[in-house]
Amino acid sequence: MKKRILNFIFILICIFVFVSLISAGVGIKWSKESVLVNEGERTCLSYSVYNPWPEDTYVSIEPSDEIKIILTMQDAKIKLIPADTSSSEAIPVEFCFKVPNVYEKDCWLAGKFICEQRCEEEQKVYSGDVIVQSIAPENQASGVGGSTTTMSVSAPLNIRIRCNAYSRDFALIYVLLAMISVLAISIILYKKYREPKVERDRKRLKKLKELVKRETKKRRK
Repeated sequence: MKKRILNFIFILICIFVFVSLISAGVGIKWSKESVLVNEGERTCLSYSVYNPWPEDTYVSIEPSDEIKIILTMQDAKIKLIPADTSSSEAIPVEFCFKVPNVYEKDCWLAGKFICEQRCEEEQKVYSGDVIVQSIAPENQASGVGGSTTTMSVSAPLNIRIRCNAYSRDFALIYVLLAMISVLAISIILYKKYREPKVERDRKRLKKLKELVKRETKKRRK
């Protein structure tokens, strides 16, 4: 008799634990498992999240470690998924990120100017998961830090980074040459016109007199 009672209590405990685990669970739907992105550009993906359980829950999205190590920026807002949200009523949750420049460039100046990219390497691909985490609504509503994740689901994601080949852009050199030319002309004009007009006229008159004097001497000879 005691054994039956103990078994019954054990079963009740198991049922209670199981129900508590699934009471704030979520599901995820996705349309793509691979995305092609450009270096340094912001990319956003949308995942549909549903919550069939009888309790509201907040969710957040973050990439797995395999993907996270290559991201220079990631942005995903916490969103409320109401209770009894079916798969057909799934709510879109957006996840945005940026990847760094991963392909080799040949630059002439300071490692970042007058560059070309030949795209002779194989395409860079990073594989991992996008994880949707369910967060207890009471923790989120009260603003308590360090909310515990009650359940998470994931979707596979391959990030393929596009290599865009380009040749050197010499516009910077042209700009520098133009600036040097303007500076040189400015210096010349400054030296020429820095004296008062009266002084400049006197010098011109002096040169004119010397010229007349030389021409007079030539005629006499």
